Formats: sequence, C-alpha cells, structure tokens
Amino acid sequence: MDCFFEYIEKIVSVLCKIFVFFASLMMAALVVIVCIDLGLRYFLNAPLLWGTEVTEILLLYITFLGTAWVFKEDGHVVVDVLIGKATGKRKKILMTFSYVLITIVSVVLIYYGFYATYDHYKRGVFNPTILETPIALIIMIIPIGSIPLFLEVLVKGWKLLKQ
Repeated sequence: MDCFFEYIEKIVSVLCKIFVFFASLMMAALVVIVCIDLGLRYFLNAPLLWGTEVTEILLLYITFLGTAWVFKEDGHVVVDVLIGKATGKRKKILMTFSYVLITIVSVVLIYYGFYATYDHYKRGVFNPTILETPIALIIMIIPIGSIPLFLEVLVKGWKLLKQ
C-alpha cells in the first residue's frame, strides 16, 4: 500500500509542477492584460472590450490550477486555533477531520464539475459576452484542478494515519 501512495505522490508532484507553471504564465498574462487595459482606459478612454472577461477566466484557472500545490505546501490560509493548541492524538484527530472535509469538498467539485461541464458542452451554452466563450471551456478547470487536490489529500491523509 505504501508503494501505491508513493506512486500517487509522484504523479501529483508532477501534475502540481505542470499546473503551477501554467498558472504562473496565466498570472503574467493577467498582469499584462490589466496594465494594458488600465493604460488604454486612462490615456485613450478606450479599454479592451475583452479584458474583463479574460481576466475573470484567468483568475478562475489560476485558482484551480494552484489549489493542490498550495495544499501540498501547506500554503493555504487556515485558522489553526484548535489544531495549533492540540497535541498528540487530539491533533491527529483534528487533522484527520480536516482532511475528510477537504476530501468531501474535492469529490463534490470533481463530480459536479464534470457533470456541469458535460451538460454545458452538450447543450452548447456560451457566455453572452464579446468573446462568446463556451461555458464548458470556462468551468472545466474546476474538476480538472480538483483531481490533484483529491489525490494530494489522500497522500497526506495516508502519511498522517501512518504516524
């Protein structure tokens, strides 16, 4: 069983690196788009018509591409009033409870994310904006980004239970 979780950990590590690389590129693009849009709006009174829409999509993609990596690095914002003061068995129980909640949330995001993506794709729903982006392309990142999160929670949970 240890070999299985080590294999999953390697897969998640590679996925996280790839996802963070693309999220970094998207963040750079986001900065460039916002700066150009602000400059055009301020100096020429002619903002990019598609700037806001692309920025919104990029923010969604950046969020879900980085979720598993942030969880892996313990970089997420937490209120650790209970866990920080707990020790030993109590801390392990609280951490396990936390991981169970994150697992449930990630499974829900994966299941309903794929369902909603497929439903929007099948019906041909698009965003009624200047770019007319298909909604399926926008929301498909939710289940795709939640899969590595789910796997990372499994790996961290396994390590916690092994202690």
